[in-house]
Amino acid sequence: MIYCSIQFLFVTWYAVQAAFTPDLPQPRLSAINKIADVSATCDSSSINITVLMENPFRGLLFTKDFPHECHATESLSYSLSLHLPTSGCGIRLNSRMVSNVEEFFYEATLVIQQDRYLQQVTDLEYIVKCVLQNNDFVVKSKPMVDAVKKIIRQKYKKDVRSGRMGPSFKQSEYLPENYLSQEVIDTLSAAKAWMEIIPEQKSDHPGVLEVGEPTLLIVKSTLPVGIGWKVVDCAAHDGLGDSSQKLLDEKGCPIDELLLAAPLMGPPKPIAQMRHQEVVSKFSAFKFPDRDRLHLSCGLQICKGNCEKVNCTHESITNLANDHRLARTLSKHGEVIDRFEVFNSVEVIAPGIEIDEFRNEKKDKVNDLLISPFGRLPGDKTFCVSSDKMAITFALLGLIFLFAVIVAVAALMKARRSGSNLSYYSKSLFSSTSSDSRFGGSKLLLHECPSIRQSIARGVPYGRVF
Repeated sequence: MIYCSIQFLFVTWYAVQAAFTPDLPQPRLSAINKIADVSATCDSSSINITVLMENPFRGLLFTKDFPHECHATESLSYSLSLHLPTSGCGIRLNSRMVSNVEEFFYEATLVIQQDRYLQQVTDLEYIVKCVLQNNDFVVKSKPMVDAVKKIIRQKYKKDVRSGRMGPSFKQSEYLPENYLSQEVIDTLSAAKAWMEIIPEQKSDHPGVLEVGEPTLLIVKSTLPVGIGWKVVDCAAHDGLGDSSQKLLDEKGCPIDELLLAAPLMGPPKPIAQMRHQEVVSKFSAFKFPDRDRLHLSCGLQICKGNCEKVNCTHESITNLANDHRLARTLSKHGEVIDRFEVFNSVEVIAPGIEIDEFRNEKKDKVNDLLISPFGRLPGDKTFCVSSDKMAITFALLGLIFLFAVIVAVAALMKARRSGSNLSYYSKSLFSSTSSDSRFGGSKLLLHECPSIRQSIARGVPYGRVF
């Protein structure tokens, strides 16, 4: 029995040792090639980014969500360059107030992938910002210049007739060319238009939306007085044009109001010789399945005077051509003189649709991502125990069982030693005084008789009666 107990103890010890994983060597992290310097130049149509690395770069540099289309081509070089269109590749236009002046800048998220083909924990993300110059964002074209010249000349003639001009201009009703050119330059230098995509509710991360979140598409413009505009021909795309969805037609009417409602023009705000105005359209954020970046682009139709208003109801569409022809005949106001494109992008995630355990709930890019080692276990009654704790539990149970066996064996051996010198019984439990007893006066129960036990030990299934 003692040998069996010792053997059981050794088996339990080896089982505990086997339950614990051996101390395996930790994988060595590869050397991280860090960024030494980043520079960027940009205008309204493109952005050029140059990245200097500390060591020759063997991996891949690309804009987030566009590893195959918007990446650097250099290999084993210290200097990497990206030439990106601002209308795609995840480039976002933002603005901020600096000394009471609105400053515009482009923003791009770069991914520095240490290996050319594999994604690792050592990969880096870097946000690049490029500030636009004042003249980079100016709305200007030859039709626009000609229209502004006509407006300035008409205003000049009106001021001459009313006697508002200075003595040097009262002799002639014709504006000097040098003065006209300077007026046009000053006027157009403040003309600009841009698009914003922001959540309806204020957020700490306005550049990140969730699918279904109420979102505002805002087109803003500051144009000379006498120049009108409206938003037409809007579309959503994935940043490359592979997937697209039309939102507004060429008249400015919504294709599907569930995707994008009809834009509403706000009241104008006069600023000297300019006029600031905004168009707002509300929609629920959506995305394309293969990318988290949503790009929106709209046409900005520039008109002389106020642009023609179009009723997007079904009843007026049949008469639209006649009304348009009549308006052109009666007046030159509303004539389309030019068209520009405004665009922007935003990141849209779908945590309720796609499985993404590497994205935390706060969408904070600075904090480390927390990943559960067991994933998401269904149900509220799931009980989880690690392998180490399970091994310790079984070891304790085995020790308790072994201790109980040892105590039981010790008690049995003590009982045998203490009762070995005593007879099985001292006298009959059933003595009889009757003289005519057939069995000699003893009436023992058969199962209490020692002879029966001896018979059973010898393999006899019944006791011997004397």
